[in-house]
Amino acid sequence: MKQLPGNRKPEIEYPCAWTYKLFGTDEAELREAVARIMPMDGYDLSLSRSSRHGKYLCMNLTLTVVSEEDRTSVYEALHAHDSILLVL
Repeated sequence: MKQLPGNRKPEIEYPCAWTYKLFGTDEAELREAVARIMPMDGYDLSLSRSSRHGKYLCMNLTLTVVSEEDRTSVYEALHAHDSILLVL
């Protein structure tokens, strides 16, 4: 990804590996949500961090996206799921 000056969007060369950060309260629910949204085996889902008291956790979802539309549609599907509180 090449960062451009000003307010222009970065240039992303597709296909490329892309990582989404998913925040939620239950690891099993996050894993189930991703499995429902991404039924194929082409992704890696790993625990990243959890809050000090264990109330919240963050997981990294890495997969290959083939276009901006593909990247955006995955983001929107993740964002719409009730078990996922935040997607970055």
